[in-house]
Order: sequence, then structure tokens, then C-alpha cells
Amino acid sequence: MEQRNNLVLQGTETFSRGQLDNVALDGGALVLDSVAGRCLQYGSYTTPEFAMPAFCNLNVSWNAFAPHNTMVEVRCRVYAGGNWTGWMSFGKWAPGYPRCSCNSQSDDGMIFLMGDTVTVATPGGGTGVQLQVNLSTNDDKVSPAVRLLAAAVRPLAWEKHNGHPLNRQLYLPEYCLSAHDPSFGRTMDLPLVMAALMNCWGEDVLPEEVAYVMEDMAHSTTANAAFAAAAAGCCGYPCWQAWMDLADLRAQIHDDCCVAVQVERRIRGQRDPVRVWMGLRGFGHDDAVMADYVLLNDPTADSNGAVNCTMALVDFMRYFTGRAIALRAKPRDVAANRPLRMRCELVPGETADVYYFEQRGVKDPLPEGFSGWVACACHDGVAHATTAHRSFCRMERTPEGGIRFPEKIVAAGCRCSVYAVDQTGAMRVAEVRLPKPRPTPEQPVSQAQEKPAE
Repeated sequence: MEQRNNLVLQGTETFSRGQLDNVALDGGALVLDSVAGRCLQYGSYTTPEFAMPAFCNLNVSWNAFAPHNTMVEVRCRVYAGGNWTGWMSFGKWAPGYPRCSCNSQSDDGMIFLMGDTVTVATPGGGTGVQLQVNLSTNDDKVSPAVRLLAAAVRPLAWEKHNGHPLNRQLYLPEYCLSAHDPSFGRTMDLPLVMAALMNCWGEDVLPEEVAYVMEDMAHSTTANAAFAAAAAGCCGYPCWQAWMDLADLRAQIHDDCCVAVQVERRIRGQRDPVRVWMGLRGFGHDDAVMADYVLLNDPTADSNGAVNCTMALVDFMRYFTGRAIALRAKPRDVAANRPLRMRCELVPGETADVYYFEQRGVKDPLPEGFSGWVACACHDGVAHATTAHRSFCRMERTPEGGIRFPEKIVAAGCRCSVYAVDQTGAMRVAEVRLPKPRPTPEQPVSQAQEKPAE
């Protein structure tokens, strides 16, 4: 368990305290019960009712292994004003399912869910929380497995305690918006930070793989933090949302864990302050001015080299909203179904700039409904810390399902890696050496130049 306003439920002992309906515990995870070796189609798990400090906001997280043809749906209800609300759904979840967030509200309209956050406007706030997870499968041979459930509330009496000072710096890869998929606009900041959090534990995931497996298709955005935590869970990492004060953040850094934090700030092109997710990678002290500072990774920076930045602690505490996402190292025995990568070959197409994916000698064109991200990266001889540090050039899908290289890449005739991430987060990977174009013949010398003047 975390501190009282942050509940993290995992493990057989903790889950066994709830109500299991057609659900069993297997290796510390919630799975569908089985009869004669066949999984039941539906099952439900309900946690006990938890008393919480009076709160105005609630965020819920889950980590689940959801193979093809399986589904997870997490719901919650809130105790406020002397009554429990009805169950509110955060949307059905699976990596290969078109995930959509839900909006709902209580009968009096004072408690409502929008996307990933429940807001309680009832006088006195909410004082209790209960979670429920529904599991389902269309294949009686496989079951989803829920490994973690979490609930985090922002107390009405929010005090951002200082805790003990800390001078510690951690490594966190630097990724910026301008170097990656622009499809999601500024909300791509969260996938960038989530990819960095996983990659600092030794993963090598692209931010685009995270973005497309956590996309909230109800609004075509990657701003849903509940889906972000679930995406990290798909990769095997324990991950959850939390409301943290300064003491909590310092404790995370002390434990060698970087954290995603939400900060209100002004960015270029925006008149009003906006909320940006950043990576917190440490704390320090400047003896020259006798002031503490915070070490951050800002994905809205102009380039990867400018992502690392510092902010005075007093300014950080002014702009930090309290929302955070914690992530831990991947246990070795945990099943994961992301990142999902398919090694392919590239074969030439009808023109010099068009190629097709091929798997085991069979052409595998991108499907007509492909709406993901395709890009190539030339081999530059530099040993990059992670694949996401490479320089990418966007590519386009041809009507026949091929991929078209940019003119400057074809003209260079270099060795390239090609990445195609589809709308489920699955990725085709291939390498190809583009032939160097033949040098253009010199223009014939004019007759006037060939003959000397008489």
C-alpha cells in the first residue's frame, strides 16, 4: 500500500480481500475462473470499500495482460454526501481494442467522470472509493490477467509537504515533441515521458509504440493518464497514477525511480498556461545562491539536447499540479504483450522510392485501414543510447500498401531502418540499403566552347 491518499492493490493477499465472481487468483493476478480447462466468458472482481481523506479528484489505474480476444473494464464508485454513486466506467481496455474513454455523472450532477479523472463537487468532497474490474474473453483458452489496481485522490486539504532535502540526479532519456510523431500534437508529451521512464529501466521502446497503444480514440488524443499507466503495464512495468507532495517525489528519487509529473506552464504558441507532463529526474542545491532546484525533462523543448532543464524549487512547487505517474522495474516473471514487433524484409516496388514489407518471403503490404506512423532512420554511425534518439524522417503509405521514401533519402542512397507502428501499437521493423543513384552525366560542352575562336 502507498500512503493513505494513494492506494495500490496487488498480490494474492491484497486481492483476496475483495469479492471474486467467476474470477480466480493465479500468480498474484486476477484471471477468469475455468471449468474443465476452459475459461469462463465473463467475471468480475470488486474491492472492499476504502475510506479516503476528503477529496475533490480521483484517478484510477490498472495493469493488465490482455491477449487477443480478451478485454478488461475498470469501474469505480464514490461515497459523497452520505451516499454511494453508481458505477462509472473508465472504458474497455485491451491493446488491440479501439479504446474510448467515457463520460458519466451522478444523478445530481455533482460527481462526474471525464476521461481519466473523477471530479467531486459535493460539499465536503468524497470520503470513500470502491473499484471493480470486469474481465471477459471470446476465446475459452485464454484469459486476461489484472496484476494491479490503484486509486489516487487529491485531498481537499492539500499540503505539499517538503520532507527532507535531497541532492540526487538520475538518468532519464531526453525526447522532444519535434522529433517524433506530430499526429497527436502537444498531447504527445505524455507518451514521450512514459517511453523515457521505461527506457531508463533498460527497455528500448519508441514513444510512438506507447502513443498508439494508449490512444484515447474517443478524442484522438494521448492525454489519458489512466491509459498511459495501462500501456506501461502491457510492457510488464508496474505503473500507477498518484497524487504526490514534495516529500513523496523526493522519496521516489531517493529510491532511484524517476517520475512523470504534471506542471502548469506557458509554452510557445499558447496564450494561456497549459498542463504539460514532464519527467522528474532529481533534486539539487545551488550553493552560490543558496537555493534548491529541480531537475526535469521537458518534452516541449525545441530539440532533444534542450530537454534536460532545471527549475527553482519554489517555482516548481507553484506550478506542479500534484498529479504524478510512478513506474517500477519490470519483474522477470511477468507476462507482457507489448512491445509487439515483427521483423520484416523490404522489397523494391514499382518505382525507386517505393518498397513493400515482406514476411517469410510473402509480401505484407500495409492494410488499407492503416492509420499509424511510418518513418525511417538513416544509419549515421553514432551509437545512440536508445532507438528513440535517432533522427527520423516521415514516410507515406502508397495506395497499394507500400511505403514511399522521402526524396532526400533516396538521393543519399544510404542504409536505413524502417519502423511502421499501427493503431494498436504493433510495429513492423525492417532494414534496407538503398542503392546509390548513378551520377548524372555531364552536360555536353557547347560548340562555341569546343572550337577556338578564329
